[in-house]
Amino acid sequence: MKVYFYSNNPAEAKENKEIIRYLKRAGVTVGSNLSGQTEMKNKLDALIVQGKKLDAKASYLMALTLSQGKDVLCLLPKGVKADEALSGLQSDDNFGQKLHLKFYQPDGLLDQVISFIKSLDQDSLRDLANIKYTLRLSSKISDYLNWKAKIKKMRKADWLRQQINQIMDNDTQYKKFLEDKFDIVEDK
Repeated sequence: MKVYFYSNNPAEAKENKEIIRYLKRAGVTVGSNLSGQTEMKNKLDALIVQGKKLDAKASYLMALTLSQGKDVLCLLPKGVKADEALSGLQSDDNFGQKLHLKFYQPDGLLDQVISFIKSLDQDSLRDLANIKYTLRLSSKISDYLNWKAKIKKMRKADWLRQQINQIMDNDTQYKKFLEDKFDIVEDK
């Protein structure tokens, strides 16, 4: 999963670093303006924006991400009123389901991020086969795949995906990893 974290609130530097650290520990590829990265060139799965007020860059990133059909978590401190444009986007038929506007208390900021990341991980699009993977095989394995595909009357790629899914379903270590991957673990 690839997420870009944008914050225009340097007063919450500690919380921002905690969010980035958490995302990385959860196996998320993170880009952020706080690390000097102006944008992520690769496809994003989501954008997280945090600040008291949206600046031009935050608005641009949100519009770009929403136009690509990706989810955006917009975090505003409790007591701050969302501007009209943001409220309008939230009620829009096209963007309303992808824009998650949340108000937080300082001690609940990380909880909002965790909840958002968990919801993304449960998205049915995560099961969509859309990542191309190059694999080098021996002639012997290629012959086997051709034979198996013919017998099963399936494409080789479909049969391989099916086998990998069966392995994943039976892998207790992986299931445990999935259960725990979003838990907060303190640094030792």
